[in-house]
Amino acid sequence: MRFTKSAPRGNASLVDDNIYDDVMVSKQADVSSVADEIYDDVMVSKQQDNVSSFANNSCTEDQLSKQKAVFYLTKNERCQTLKEDLESLKMIALDETCPKCEAGWERHRGSSYFFSNYTSSWTDSRRSCTDLGSDLVKIDSREEQMFLEIRVREIIKNNETFWIGLTDSKTEGSWLWTDGSPLNQSLSFWALGQPDSLGGAELDCVGMMKTEIPDEVRWYDRHCNDNLRSICEKDSKIQLCFCV
Repeated sequence: MRFTKSAPRGNASLVDDNIYDDVMVSKQADVSSVADEIYDDVMVSKQQDNVSSFANNSCTEDQLSKQKAVFYLTKNERCQTLKEDLESLKMIALDETCPKCEAGWERHRGSSYFFSNYTSSWTDSRRSCTDLGSDLVKIDSREEQMFLEIRVREIIKNNETFWIGLTDSKTEGSWLWTDGSPLNQSLSFWALGQPDSLGGAELDCVGMMKTEIPDEVRWYDRHCNDNLRSICEKDSKIQLCFCV
Protein backbone atom coordinates (compact mmCIF):
# COMPACT_ATOMS: atom_id res chain seq x y z
CA MET A 1 0.00 0.00 0.00
CA ARG A 2 1.37 3.45 -1.09
CA PHE A 3 0.66 6.78 0.58
CA THR A 4 0.61 10.16 -1.35
CA LYS A 5 2.40 12.95 0.33
CA SER A 6 0.07 15.70 1.48
CA ALA A 7 0.48 19.14 -0.08
CA PRO A 8 1.82 21.86 2.13
CA ARG A 9 -0.77 23.84 4.01
CA GLY A 10 -0.07 27.00 2.00
CA ASN A 11 -0.79 25.28 -1.33
CA ALA A 12 -4.15 24.02 0.02
CA SER A 13 -5.15 27.58 0.81
CA LEU A 14 -4.30 28.63 -2.76
CA VAL A 15 -6.47 25.88 -4.19
CA ASP A 16 -9.39 26.95 -2.00
CA ASP A 17 -9.01 30.52 -3.20
CA ASN A 18 -9.04 29.42 -6.82
CA ILE A 19 -12.18 27.36 -6.27
CA TYR A 20 -13.86 30.33 -4.55
CA ASP A 21 -12.98 32.60 -7.45
CA ASP A 22 -14.39 30.13 -9.97
CA VAL A 23 -17.61 29.83 -7.99
CA MET A 24 -18.00 33.60 -7.70
CA VAL A 25 -17.36 34.09 -11.41
CA SER A 26 -19.95 31.40 -12.18
CA LYS A 27 -22.48 33.03 -9.85
CA GLN A 28 -21.84 36.44 -11.33
CA ALA A 29 -22.32 34.98 -14.80
CA ASP A 30 -25.60 33.38 -13.71
CA VAL A 31 -26.78 36.62 -12.11
CA SER A 32 -25.82 38.55 -15.23
CA SER A 33 -27.71 36.07 -17.41
CA VAL A 34 -30.79 36.32 -15.21
CA ALA A 35 -30.55 40.11 -15.26
CA ASP A 36 -30.32 40.09 -19.03
CA GLU A 37 -33.40 37.89 -19.27
CA ILE A 38 -35.32 40.17 -16.89
CA TYR A 39 -34.23 43.20 -18.88
CA ASP A 40 -35.35 41.58 -22.11
CA ASP A 41 -38.72 40.68 -20.61
CA VAL A 42 -39.19 44.24 -19.36
CA MET A 43 -38.32 45.71 -22.76
CA VAL A 44 -40.71 43.34 -24.56
CA SER A 45 -43.45 44.23 -22.09
CA LYS A 46 -42.83 47.94 -22.64
CA GLN A 47 -42.95 47.50 -26.38
CA GLN A 48 -46.26 45.66 -26.09
CA ASP A 49 -47.63 48.42 -23.87
CA ASN A 50 -46.51 51.01 -26.39
CA VAL A 51 -48.23 49.16 -29.22
CA SER A 52 -51.42 48.82 -27.18
CA SER A 53 -51.28 52.48 -26.17
CA PHE A 54 -50.75 53.52 -29.77
CA ALA A 55 -53.73 51.45 -30.88
CA ASN A 56 -55.91 52.93 -28.15
CA ASN A 57 -54.82 56.44 -29.04
CA SER A 58 -55.50 55.79 -32.70
CA CYS A 59 -58.98 54.52 -31.86
CA THR A 60 -59.67 57.57 -29.71
CA GLU A 61 -58.47 59.93 -32.41
CA ASP A 62 -60.66 58.16 -34.94
CA GLN A 63 -63.68 58.50 -32.69
CA LEU A 64 -62.93 62.16 -32.07
CA SER A 65 -62.56 62.72 -35.78
CA LYS A 66 -66.00 61.22 -36.42
CA GLN A 67 -67.56 63.28 -33.63
CA LYS A 68 -66.03 66.44 -35.05
CA ALA A 69 -67.32 65.56 -38.50
CA VAL A 70 -70.87 65.23 -37.13
CA PHE A 71 -70.54 68.39 -35.05
CA TYR A 72 -69.41 70.52 -37.93
CA LEU A 73 -72.19 69.48 -40.32
CA THR A 74 -73.84 72.50 -41.88
CA LYS A 75 -77.30 73.50 -40.78
CA ASN A 76 -78.80 72.25 -44.05
CA GLU A 77 -77.13 68.87 -43.64
CA ARG A 78 -78.43 68.52 -40.08
CA CYS A 79 -81.94 69.47 -41.25
CA GLN A 80 -81.74 66.95 -44.05
CA THR A 81 -80.66 64.26 -41.60
CA LEU A 82 -83.60 65.07 -39.33
CA LYS A 83 -86.01 64.97 -42.28
CA GLU A 84 -84.72 61.57 -43.32
CA ASP A 85 -85.11 60.27 -39.75
CA LEU A 86 -88.66 61.64 -39.62
CA GLU A 87 -89.56 59.99 -42.92
CA SER A 88 -88.19 56.70 -41.62
CA LEU A 89 -90.34 56.99 -38.49
CA LYS A 90 -93.40 57.75 -40.61
CA MET A 91 -92.81 54.71 -42.76
CA ILE A 92 -92.44 52.57 -39.63
CA ALA A 93 -95.70 54.00 -38.27
CA LEU A 94 -97.48 53.32 -41.55
CA ASP A 95 -96.14 49.80 -41.81
CA GLU A 96 -96.77 48.79 -38.21
CA THR A 97 -99.75 50.79 -36.91
CA CYS A 98 -102.03 51.66 -39.83
CA PRO A 99 -105.12 49.51 -40.15
CA LYS A 100 -106.43 48.73 -43.60
CA CYS A 101 -108.69 51.40 -45.03
CA GLU A 102 -112.41 50.68 -44.83
CA ALA A 103 -113.92 50.04 -48.23
CA GLY A 104 -114.95 53.28 -49.90
CA TRP A 105 -113.40 55.57 -47.28
CA GLU A 106 -110.55 58.00 -47.85
CA ARG A 107 -108.39 59.40 -45.08
CA HIS A 108 -107.17 62.97 -45.08
CA ARG A 109 -105.53 64.68 -42.12
CA GLY A 110 -107.60 63.72 -39.07
CA SER A 111 -110.75 62.64 -40.90
CA SER A 112 -112.09 59.89 -43.15
CA TYR A 113 -114.47 60.68 -46.01
CA PHE A 114 -117.05 58.67 -47.91
CA PHE A 115 -118.32 59.91 -51.30
CA SER A 116 -121.64 58.19 -51.98
CA ASN A 117 -122.43 56.71 -55.37
CA TYR A 118 -126.19 56.84 -54.82
CA THR A 119 -128.56 59.80 -54.52
CA SER A 120 -131.08 60.67 -51.83
CA SER A 121 -132.57 63.64 -49.98
CA TRP A 122 -130.54 65.64 -47.48
CA THR A 123 -132.27 63.95 -44.51
CA ASP A 124 -131.90 60.44 -45.93
CA SER A 125 -128.29 61.12 -46.86
CA ARG A 126 -127.56 62.19 -43.32
CA ARG A 127 -129.24 59.05 -42.00
CA SER A 128 -127.05 56.93 -44.28
CA CYS A 129 -123.96 58.68 -42.91
CA THR A 130 -124.97 58.09 -39.30
CA ASP A 131 -125.57 54.42 -40.11
CA LEU A 132 -121.88 54.35 -41.12
CA GLY A 133 -120.80 55.94 -37.84
CA SER A 134 -120.34 59.37 -39.39
CA ASP A 135 -122.26 62.50 -40.40
CA LEU A 136 -122.56 64.78 -43.42
CA VAL A 137 -119.25 66.57 -43.85
CA LYS A 138 -118.49 69.72 -41.87
CA ILE A 139 -116.01 71.98 -43.68
CA ASP A 140 -114.08 74.09 -41.20
CA SER A 141 -110.86 75.03 -43.03
CA ARG A 142 -109.75 76.25 -46.44
CA GLU A 143 -107.44 73.27 -46.71
CA GLU A 144 -110.36 70.88 -46.21
CA GLN A 145 -112.45 72.74 -48.80
CA MET A 146 -109.56 72.47 -51.26
CA PHE A 147 -109.23 68.74 -50.65
CA LEU A 148 -112.95 68.19 -51.25
CA GLU A 149 -112.92 70.37 -54.37
CA ILE A 150 -110.16 68.25 -55.88
CA ARG A 151 -111.90 64.98 -55.07
CA VAL A 152 -115.30 66.18 -56.32
CA ARG A 153 -113.77 67.34 -59.61
CA GLU A 154 -112.20 63.90 -60.01
CA ILE A 155 -115.36 61.88 -59.41
CA ILE A 156 -118.17 64.19 -60.51
CA LYS A 157 -120.41 63.12 -63.41
CA ASN A 158 -122.85 65.25 -65.39
CA ASN A 159 -122.70 68.27 -63.06
CA GLU A 160 -123.71 66.25 -59.99
CA THR A 161 -124.10 67.88 -56.60
CA PHE A 162 -122.96 66.49 -53.22
CA TRP A 163 -124.80 67.20 -49.98
CA ILE A 164 -122.74 68.65 -47.10
CA GLY A 165 -123.81 69.02 -43.47
CA LEU A 166 -125.02 72.64 -43.60
CA THR A 167 -128.65 73.82 -43.30
CA ASP A 168 -130.79 76.78 -42.23
CA SER A 169 -133.95 74.69 -41.85
CA LYS A 170 -134.48 75.86 -38.25
CA THR A 171 -134.13 79.59 -38.87
CA GLU A 172 -134.00 81.11 -42.33
CA GLY A 173 -130.60 82.65 -42.98
CA SER A 174 -129.01 81.13 -39.87
CA TRP A 175 -126.74 78.45 -41.26
CA LEU A 176 -125.80 75.65 -38.91
CA TRP A 177 -123.68 72.54 -39.25
CA THR A 178 -125.13 69.20 -38.24
CA ASP A 179 -123.27 69.37 -34.90
CA GLY A 180 -125.17 72.59 -34.09
CA SER A 181 -122.23 74.96 -34.59
CA PRO A 182 -122.87 78.13 -36.66
CA LEU A 183 -121.20 78.71 -40.02
CA ASN A 184 -118.05 80.80 -39.77
CA GLN A 185 -118.63 83.36 -42.52
CA SER A 186 -114.88 83.74 -43.05
CA LEU A 187 -114.82 80.04 -43.92
CA SER A 188 -117.80 79.93 -46.27
CA PHE A 189 -117.37 78.94 -49.89
CA TRP A 190 -120.57 80.01 -51.60
CA ALA A 191 -120.79 80.28 -55.36
CA LEU A 192 -121.35 83.75 -56.75
CA GLY A 193 -124.84 84.96 -55.81
CA GLN A 194 -125.39 82.19 -53.26
CA PRO A 195 -127.34 81.54 -51.15
CA ASP A 196 -130.27 82.94 -53.11
CA SER A 197 -133.38 81.01 -51.92
CA LEU A 198 -134.95 81.79 -55.32
CA GLY A 199 -137.23 84.54 -54.07
CA GLY A 200 -138.27 82.91 -50.82
CA ALA A 201 -138.26 79.27 -51.88
CA GLU A 202 -137.32 76.82 -49.17
CA LEU A 203 -133.76 76.09 -50.24
CA ASP A 204 -132.59 75.14 -46.79
CA CYS A 205 -129.84 72.60 -47.45
CA VAL A 206 -126.41 73.00 -49.01
CA GLY A 207 -124.63 71.02 -51.69
CA MET A 208 -121.27 71.26 -53.46
CA MET A 209 -121.10 71.40 -57.25
CA LYS A 210 -119.08 72.82 -60.11
CA THR A 211 -119.62 76.45 -61.06
CA GLU A 212 -119.46 78.03 -64.49
CA ILE A 213 -115.83 78.86 -63.74
CA PRO A 214 -113.66 75.92 -64.89
CA ASP A 215 -112.40 73.65 -62.10
CA GLU A 216 -114.22 75.62 -59.39
CA VAL A 217 -116.43 73.76 -56.90
CA ARG A 218 -118.59 75.87 -54.56
CA TRP A 219 -121.67 75.76 -52.33
CA TYR A 220 -125.29 76.13 -53.48
CA ASP A 221 -128.51 76.16 -51.46
CA ARG A 222 -130.91 73.47 -52.65
CA HIS A 223 -134.29 71.98 -51.84
CA CYS A 224 -133.67 69.49 -49.04
CA ASN A 225 -135.78 66.89 -50.87
CA ASP A 226 -133.58 66.92 -53.96
CA ASN A 227 -131.93 63.59 -54.63
CA LEU A 228 -128.19 64.23 -54.64
CA ARG A 229 -125.00 62.40 -53.84
CA SER A 230 -123.40 63.13 -50.47
CA ILE A 231 -120.14 63.29 -48.53
CA CYS A 232 -119.87 61.64 -45.11
CA GLU A 233 -117.12 62.43 -42.61
CA LYS A 234 -115.86 60.83 -39.41
CA ASP A 235 -112.82 61.19 -37.18
CA SER A 236 -109.78 59.14 -38.07
CA LYS A 237 -107.87 58.00 -34.99
CA ILE A 238 -104.53 57.47 -36.75
CA GLN A 239 -103.68 60.67 -38.59
CA LEU A 240 -100.53 59.36 -40.26
CA CYS A 241 -102.48 56.77 -42.21
CA PHE A 242 -103.80 57.33 -45.68
CA CYS A 243 -105.74 55.39 -48.27
CA VAL A 244 -104.37 54.49 -51.67
